[in-house]
Amino acid sequence: MSDQFGPKRPLGVTIVAALAIVSGVFDIIGGIVLLTMQSDATAAERFGGAGLLIVVAVMSIVLGAIVLVVAWGLLRGDAVSRIAATVLQVISLAGSIWSGIAAPATLSTEILSSLLAIAILFLLWSGEATRYFRGLAPGEPTS
Repeated sequence: MSDQFGPKRPLGVTIVAALAIVSGVFDIIGGIVLLTMQSDATAAERFGGAGLLIVVAVMSIVLGAIVLVVAWGLLRGDAVSRIAATVLQVISLAGSIWSGIAAPATLSTEILSSLLAIAILFLLWSGEATRYFRGLAPGEPTS
């Protein structure tokens, strides 16, 4: 990318944004699927009633939309999006640790989820990513 378009985006940031896009789309689809299940008494019962199922569905759709906005910001080099993505990953990591302890049957899945969150945090805060989010050229010192 030429200098007129700003610094070149590191591959790690692109990977994180792509993962966020996939995650956001899945959250939105999941929320829509849950909304279609509100008339299914068995499904609604698992959520504590149709009202709670609708709340969870709407929250999933809103979260998915937020994640898509954050991903778009990451692709543009927006530092606020980097912070938002970091907060989301720290929450995900904490949730995975808690779930793995509370429900040992999910431990293998939660370990994978934790490792993914750690990898994403590493990619977001690598030296290349820091230069990118500060608008610096590759190799340019961050201090």
